Amino acid sequence: MNPGSFLTAIVLAAIFMLTGRFSIEKTLGRRRALSAAAGASIAYIFVNLLPEIETIAMMFHHEAKSFLPYEGAYGINLAMMLGFVFFYGLDEMRPLPTGSTEKNRDRVAFWVQILGYGGYICLIGYLLVRSLAEEEISRLLYAVSMSMHFSLIGFGLRDVHKEDYDRIGRYVLAAFCLAGWLVGTMVELPKFVVMLLFGFVSGGVLSVTGIVELPKGEEGRFIPFLSGAVAYAAFLIIFR
Repeated sequence: MNPGSFLTAIVLAAIFMLTGRFSIEKTLGRRRALSAAAGASIAYIFVNLLPEIETIAMMFHHEAKSFLPYEGAYGINLAMMLGFVFFYGLDEMRPLPTGSTEKNRDRVAFWVQILGYGGYICLIGYLLVRSLAEEEISRLLYAVSMSMHFSLIGFGLRDVHKEDYDRIGRYVLAAFCLAGWLVGTMVELPKFVVMLLFGFVSGGVLSVTGIVELPKGEEGRFIPFLSGAVAYAAFLIIFR
């Protein structure tokens, strides 16, 4: 067991607990903070994630060329596409506008989103243990990036589901994070399967960043967004 991965899983799980304890009201400070964090997420995608995807796609081709059609050339790309489409569809499962009498539909929407994001978070927890990265610094950068990603997911879901998120949603997401880590310590999947999971998660990161994290309309602030993107891109380049 890697103590570092366990500590990271604890911190990531705690993020969901804290988003239920501390509310960031829709003020100018919130808009700036969300815009800066969204900029950092975009920097992670273009500076770190996409180059990793290119490398893993070549590794997957080498691993799977003997038993997959087209020698596995499109495996990682298709996994990314599935991740992107899945989370686009998941975002469509939103509660009805305030005042609606269809409470059952709102409950279904809540559980579909919580369990869908929970599965995604579980995969990320698994990849903390079964990372494809060999360097410790790469794992650290992954953990830092996911911590910002998780915080924005938590606040985004809290904005949509409010009391349900505070009452039970945050506990479910934290439990999924720790469960993913626990499964990772006990189960070692074939390398090509881990690569496909990484592709799916990467598609989810792209989709969630665009749908959930990027501030829209009055929520957005360009200068903090630009500052977050430039600062985190520089951080990734220097410490990668």
